[in-house]
Amino acid sequence: MRVLVACKGGFGDVLPLVAVAQELRARGHVPILAAERHHRVLARDLGMAFRVLPGPSGSPFAEVRAEEVRALLPLLDSVDLVLINPLAPAVVLAARYIKKTWVYASATPMVFASPEDPPWWPGLARGQRFLASCSHAQRAAFRLARFVAARQSRDIAHVAQAFGIILPGHPRFEGLYSPAANLLLASTLLSPALPHGPSAIHCLGFCPYIPPSLENIDAQRALEDFVGRGEPPVIIAPGGADRANPRPFVELARAACRDHGLRAVVSARAGSLRQLDLGPDLLILPYLPYSILFQGARAVIHSGGIGSLSWALRSGIPSIVLPSVWDQFDNARRAVARGYGLWPKRSRRHLYWALQDLVRLESGRILRDAVALGREDGAKSAADFLAARFSVLT
Repeated sequence: MRVLVACKGGFGDVLPLVAVAQELRARGHVPILAAERHHRVLARDLGMAFRVLPGPSGSPFAEVRAEEVRALLPLLDSVDLVLINPLAPAVVLAARYIKKTWVYASATPMVFASPEDPPWWPGLARGQRFLASCSHAQRAAFRLARFVAARQSRDIAHVAQAFGIILPGHPRFEGLYSPAANLLLASTLLSPALPHGPSAIHCLGFCPYIPPSLENIDAQRALEDFVGRGEPPVIIAPGGADRANPRPFVELARAACRDHGLRAVVSARAGSLRQLDLGPDLLILPYLPYSILFQGARAVIHSGGIGSLSWALRSGIPSIVLPSVWDQFDNARRAVARGYGLWPKRSRRHLYWALQDLVRLESGRILRDAVALGREDGAKSAADFLAARFSVLT
């Protein structure tokens, strides 16, 4: 059967759905990847058909337009099932309009936010952290954040209205959920309290997919050589907004590492780090899959993406999380609450202390949970779930 996998965003947003597509393909189905233009290489890796999704690049509040929905209708009409991630809301509207069966799938726990486990939101996280034990304050923040998100998502509501679509709830949250199935493709170790009933969310586990096209052999050899020449390094891996402009993040993290006499490996675009003070204690690499990059490291300093956090835990090493946007604050909360890492302020002094305080974390717990996470195969679990739920996949 033909399954359209529609997704936008960074690797952390897209790769879990690509992993599911690979599993479905191995079972004899015909997945089609519909994503942003630069994701074409992921389809080529798997010998999969590719379509470019119309509209702006994937970001939480990218504008949705009616013409984008219309352009999607023929594509959706040609498949049997659609798998959609949260950064492609136009695909949800198109599926609702033609009554096509779709599954909503996210690797980000925050997408399935509930008042039972209120997430920490950008712009509110500082106050929520200060009032962490006050349930009334957390619920108030939950209501405020949803109100603001609804105002920022008025374009979704307006386009839905233009097509005569009635959204069953918040245009950024419940209104995008599928009546057929909603999947959280994240580790059960990081899963929030999930709602049950008509909008049940099924947490199926981490999807450890490694795109062949990203396995840079020269970079791997340079990493192996660097790691073998001294003490385990600290990995500096800016993500999200920090990946677009990594220099401030890298300079801060590198300075704190130097204050401790620690070696460091930076994963970022080399062109963005020109004139950075180099030395024998620093290695700068292009992007490498985190399964490779994190092996043999002392710790990882990253921005708090759910993929970075999951790979660090799977590698059995602690995280130092410096969040800046969207779900990173809530992921940082989960990392700290579960003993997987620390969340210092963005300053050289506080980051120095965090590197010093890593010894306080229970390495035994991290290693034990690394083994548990290593057993998770969210892609296989998702394919099993879809086969059991939808007759078109049997």
